Amino acid sequence: MKNILILMFVFLTYTITYSQPSYWSECNSGVTTTLTSAWALLSSDAVWVCGYSGTVLKSTNFGFNWVNLTGNGIPTNVQLINICGVSGNKNIALTAGYLGSDTWVWRTTNGGINWVQVFYQASGFINSIWMFDQSLGFMMGDPVGQRWSLWKTTNGGFSWDSTGLYLPQAGSETGYNNSMFCYYPKIWFGTNNSRIYYSTNLGNSWIIQTVPEVNSFAIAMNPIVPHVAFFGGVNLYRSTNQGTNWILINSPGSGNFGGISTTPLPVENPQYDIVWYVRSSNVVYISYNGGENWSVDYTNPTTTMVYRHLSFSFAGSKMFAVGTLGKISVRDLPYHIKKINSEIPIHFNLFQNYPNPFNQSTIIEFECPYRSRVVLEVYDISGRLISTLINDEYEQGKYQIQFTGAYLTSGVYFYRMVSDNFSQTKRMIIIK
Repeated sequence: MKNILILMFVFLTYTITYSQPSYWSECNSGVTTTLTSAWALLSSDAVWVCGYSGTVLKSTNFGFNWVNLTGNGIPTNVQLINICGVSGNKNIALTAGYLGSDTWVWRTTNGGINWVQVFYQASGFINSIWMFDQSLGFMMGDPVGQRWSLWKTTNGGFSWDSTGLYLPQAGSETGYNNSMFCYYPKIWFGTNNSRIYYSTNLGNSWIIQTVPEVNSFAIAMNPIVPHVAFFGGVNLYRSTNQGTNWILINSPGSGNFGGISTTPLPVENPQYDIVWYVRSSNVVYISYNGGENWSVDYTNPTTTMVYRHLSFSFAGSKMFAVGTLGKISVRDLPYHIKKINSEIPIHFNLFQNYPNPFNQSTIIEFECPYRSRVVLEVYDISGRLISTLINDEYEQGKYQIQFTGAYLTSGVYFYRMVSDNFSQTKRMIIIK
């Protein structure tokens, strides 16, 4: 009881010294090497990250904690440049890297405790790996011997075969790290030759999509309605017909694009996607209307770092951005908010969640007497920020939000509402 009272005192003290947060927070990766690729599983709490010096990191709680799996079969002098997890099994992953002019791929089936080499190519460079499920996958690399290095697996990445995947190299064209998007049975990948290659049949035949810029460093598709697409070189382009035509759109910032990611808006009757990108800096940009307008979503406090890649976790509604100096940043996606009463409340109010205790999800309600910015956060018993549920302006009225705690362990948590001079904290319990 004494320890709980002390923790409550610390938490309430922190509440008084509150400063308004963003949806982003910094993870403690435990490394300082350049991180080049991230892969968040669709239906799991697992997130994989790789980088230079054979670095492999994994989180099994949406980035709250990271385990360093470097050196478990992958040489530490190899530069890893892409990684891919396998949906349905968070213990399986593949990662590709290079040393000198040669390239390798390693695979783990026990969560990264051990890695086994499953592919080698002299004078090659594997840019991207994509697993459709636990068996079927596709791999793209720079051309070798005047043909693109394209490979398919039907046994979960244990072995790779290029039979039937012939695509001749045009001139001296090459690809780019992580510049590939797959949506079964379709594949797109970028080049430095004013073209994106597109297959509708798992790479058995290819269509050349001519693009208005030489380099397509990054590619992203709408994961739900994949006819909406983006690619970035020095500028950003959007397509509404799966890449047949591309339109230049406004994109603040400067430099080459390193990563683009999209996800449907978590609100009622969504009309657009949220889209993020990073480009040669410590800034993450966001659009709430499918790329029509952009703003700075987050600026990393380490001004000398550069973001390299993005990956979105559908299971946890979180965006992960990785880059130089071992930086991993995570963003909470705003939760679904429903206005349930337009009557004018007398004052701000935060209600007790229900049900409480709860297992998977619970309802939290709050009131605003006038238009104001509201921040609603969840903390664990030690006072650590778990999630920023909302951080936006709301009109007068009563609102309801459903909080999902499926990825949290059993225990006591606190949720706090802050608006103008109002601050209130409630206690909730998760039982599993």
